Amino acid sequence: MFAPLLAVVVLQAAQAESSLAAGNIRQALRLAEQLVARQPRNAAAHFLLGRVHYARPIIGRFPALDEFRVAARLAPRDPAPWYWQMKVGFYLRSDDGDWIAREALLGLFAVTPDYQDAWQRFRDVYRSPEIWRRAERALARHGEQPVALEHRAELLIALERGAQADSLLVLATSRGAVTAATCLLRAEANFLAGRADAGFAWHDSAVARADVDSTDALWDEARLIASPDEVARHEATPVEERRAFFARFWEQRDPDLLTPRNERLEEHYARRAEARRMYRLLHPQRTRYHSPLARALMAFDTRREITDSVELLPGVMPGPSWEHMLVGRQAAAISMQALQDTAMPLAFHAGLTAPGLVFLRHGRPDMQANCVSDLRGQGMYRLGCTSHLDDEAWLYWTPQGPLSVHFGRNEYFAPTSRQQVRSSYVLLNTDRSTLPAPLVAHAWTAIFMSAELGLTDIYYKARGDSAAVVLWGDPRVAPLRIRGSGLLQLTVPPGRYDLGLDIDSAEALGRIRRPLTVPAFSLADLGLSSLVLAPVAGKAVPSDRDATLRAMPADLKYPAGTPLAAYVEIYGLTADPSGRSRYRVRYSFAPVRSVVARMFGGSARPVVFEFERAATFSTASERLVIEPDKLPAGRYRVTVAVTDLSRNVKSESVALEIEIR
Repeated sequence: MFAPLLAVVVLQAAQAESSLAAGNIRQALRLAEQLVARQPRNAAAHFLLGRVHYARPIIGRFPALDEFRVAARLAPRDPAPWYWQMKVGFYLRSDDGDWIAREALLGLFAVTPDYQDAWQRFRDVYRSPEIWRRAERALARHGEQPVALEHRAELLIALERGAQADSLLVLATSRGAVTAATCLLRAEANFLAGRADAGFAWHDSAVARADVDSTDALWDEARLIASPDEVARHEATPVEERRAFFARFWEQRDPDLLTPRNERLEEHYARRAEARRMYRLLHPQRTRYHSPLARALMAFDTRREITDSVELLPGVMPGPSWEHMLVGRQAAAISMQALQDTAMPLAFHAGLTAPGLVFLRHGRPDMQANCVSDLRGQGMYRLGCTSHLDDEAWLYWTPQGPLSVHFGRNEYFAPTSRQQVRSSYVLLNTDRSTLPAPLVAHAWTAIFMSAELGLTDIYYKARGDSAAVVLWGDPRVAPLRIRGSGLLQLTVPPGRYDLGLDIDSAEALGRIRRPLTVPAFSLADLGLSSLVLAPVAGKAVPSDRDATLRAMPADLKYPAGTPLAAYVEIYGLTADPSGRSRYRVRYSFAPVRSVVARMFGGSARPVVFEFERAATFSTASERLVIEPDKLPAGRYRVTVAVTDLSRNVKSESVALEIEIR
């Protein structure tokens, strides 16, 4: 090309770029068309004309696509024309647009494995095992480039070829930095391949790198099952504390604290594989998943339909009753729309349908049926389905009662009642392990002031062969753990904790999870420890705290005809000028009677023991031996109340329910 002609081409291209940047599309189009006419074999000219067409309103997308395809043919190693073909496809959004975007991405992967956000956008198109295989073959052209190897490993994991995926990741980590993301991929690949030990080890390695996880891969995995409280806690957690956050996140989901493994983690990866196979979001480009405008239009249409339905109800006239009904139905519609807005972006992020998201959190439902609205007996009715894929109802049995949900087209939540709306929210805000824990756990907790200043002693005793206790407190501090049989003790700072207590009895598991508040005892304020009751064997009355605690039965059931030894510690008594403290103690054994017994037999009076005592210090160990003739067989609610006579201040212990039989 002669120098004058080259100068004209360069100037014309610069003018077209400038016009395009300024929004003068007509001028940019004229210049770009002239440029292509001068140089029909110039890939850059066709690419520029394609970008100008893309900027034209309404009519420019298909001409742009033609130009990008020409540019890709003329410059087969340039990723930009492929990337812009993808943009055209995403703009069109139809099934044709999805195909255009997908084919462009596959062509792009053959050119380069890591161009802008192309890999992230690949998750937004229709994918199937065949598409995954095509993408893997395209990326295989790049040999041992670490990025290409990682992407291929992701695809092989989706194809459930865990061992092959891990072999690629071994190669990738030998040639590049090991990140939290690669550790997570190795964990998933090994779990998929049946190598659980390696899976746990690689997940631990990922958590160890949480503080330098710039891609937030650990949170992308955890957020799919996180509670709203955990979402807020993650947002408030500084980077240097992320490792402790994720360690606690997974530890608190451990369904069996007696084993060295966290079975919930293994269960999570198994669910991911099944959800990807059974509940994959086939058409992510449907606008209901991520278009605010589409959601707004749907909400408007829903409210209009509800208004019309109320107006058309026979016998309903405009007025207060009509307005009340309309407001109620509109509120229900808004609640359902809010449910979709909460659930579907999260499901879209995971590449799953709404059933897939629920499955990932809670596992397989206890009951499920097609063409049914509600599997709870009183709400069930059959729908006029033309296909078994139209509607499906799921039911989970939980300790809080049944949770029933209904899905439309097996893709999105479609609640048919307010109760289903509430159940859907519960399922979206919680998760569970399906590891069975059929054993009814019998255990108690006792709390005392510690000999170590500012700390509190907590004792646990459970009926079974062995027990494990974990207290999760300050996320910056490692959880407190103890495991063994018989009486277990932890010394902890006062505060709020999450308690995990698991019991093994004859290889049956019992599980307790609940919040725990550990009080701070003071020598200045009156307070009581937990009440301890132990049966007296012969004449050997327990003499101190430890002996009484060890003798106290885990199930709080005592044999009739046996004396009971009561023990409680009193803190913060006031001394008089002589140095002595005076207090009144009152033991109350209130019979616990059934509803029928209370209705027809009246109320039974409590058995009360009351004394005045004296102590030489601000603390006192209160003991009482109750003879068997004082307490007949039955169930009792036992409390101890202490009044400091010097200040007339009263404190009462937490109630203890026992059974004498």
